[in-house]
Amino acid sequence: MRTAGRTAGIQALAAILFAAAAAGAQDPILEAYEAHATLVTGQVTRIRDEQPWAVSSGERVPVRQTITTGPDGFARFEVRGGSSFEVFANSRVVFRENTASAGDLLDVVSGRVRIHLQPTAGQAQQRVFCPVAIVSAHHQGATFAIAVDEDDTTRIDVFEGEVAVQHTLLPRNEPTLVRAVDAILVKKDEPISRRVDRGSLYRYTVKVLSAITFGRGGAHNVGPEEEERLLAASNPIGAR
Repeated sequence: MRTAGRTAGIQALAAILFAAAAAGAQDPILEAYEAHATLVTGQVTRIRDEQPWAVSSGERVPVRQTITTGPDGFARFEVRGGSSFEVFANSRVVFRENTASAGDLLDVVSGRVRIHLQPTAGQAQQRVFCPVAIVSAHHQGATFAIAVDEDDTTRIDVFEGEVAVQHTLLPRNEPTLVRAVDAILVKKDEPISRRVDRGSLYRYTVKVLSAITFGRGGAHNVGPEEEERLLAASNPIGAR
């Protein structure tokens, strides 16, 4: 009986050690899909076990995590492969909600976010989802900002590269291409217009700038060049 008990104990210990080793072996795989918080200021939380937990600089955020910022919150995240995203105050995003597709980086639920998509050989297409739009970069990198208003109206400003924008509720056969220093508005009850309404964009940009103040915080890693581009895109005088 003692021998049988000892054997059972050894087997149980071996099972525990095997499970621990397996978990450790999976860490590099899991880390490849995590977001690394390189800079966090103010109130930034993520939902874990249905409870909000504060996010700190240096922390790694797993997939399918909801990230929320307060009125003074800002966070910058980087992922393996070169993509990154910055979440500004009073915003809410979900990181890699669709785990079946590694190229689906972010769901922007509300607020303002600045994103850099860097497609790789294994992920030629990377996408960001909004309530009324899907923004994707193909083969080459792109940097852009997304602002989601209270009624889900979404503004997309492209700083570098080119993105394809598709309406989620009123899709077309071909997406709309938005190139560097251009911007577009997407409304939930209107198809995407290929002609940009500069006056509407100007009024919307004033609201966006008052909310996120691009370029006013060196700690936010947003330089004056991006601010000048956004202001130039919002200026209806001499618009292209």
